[in-house]
Amino acid sequence: MKYLIYDVCCISIGRMKNRSRYEVIAAILKSVNKEETRTKIMYKAMLSNDQCKLYLDSLIRSSLVHEVNNGEKTLYRITPKGGKFLSYYDQMKELLPVGIEENLTDEHYHLST
Repeated sequence: MKYLIYDVCCISIGRMKNRSRYEVIAAILKSVNKEETRTKIMYKAMLSNDQCKLYLDSLIRSSLVHEVNNGEKTLYRITPKGGKFLSYYDQMKELLPVGIEENLTDEHYHLST
């Protein structure tokens, strides 16, 4: 497995490629608990600029995130509906067996090689 070392963090590149849409949405929603710029959201959620823009546009249309223009910057903030989504997402993760996604990915890898 490939690793990217950035400062003192070690991040599995393969794992980031395999995140589900719900994992990405949850990462974005967690990063906008306080008002944040798109750049900070992009780094916190580990997304490219294009990916971040697409997800934010979708989350705004779905009323999960609210855009705030304060004159000099555009900031993003989670909405009550976004908070509810995040709460349900966290509950769902608690119900799933630990490591189910990694196990499915590993089994698929072994079967296809």
